[in-house]
Amino acid sequence: MILNDEIEIFDESGDHSNKGKSWTDEELSLILEAAPTKANTLKFAKIFKRKTGSIAQIYRWAAANDKTIEEKRPNDKFIRQIQRISKELGWIV
Repeated sequence: MILNDEIEIFDESGDHSNKGKSWTDEELSLILEAAPTKANTLKFAKIFKRKTGSIAQIYRWAAANDKTIEEKRPNDKFIRQIQRISKELGWIV
């Protein structure tokens, strides 16, 4: 519960100054090298000055299969970047 409260507080009033900016391959690699936990989501949101939802979204797209991507976002450059990095790191989808 405490972690959920901290996430809610951060998403409401934390520093999100990088919202909407592009992600680097290095940033995505750091995120995808760590387990997709609430604690890591909050940690990376603070480090990269984003909302926790954007970090969670990276984990979701990294775990999405090719069929889902083709159906939902076939030409999305960001999703393709996430998929490329996740495959380089050995994520099995």
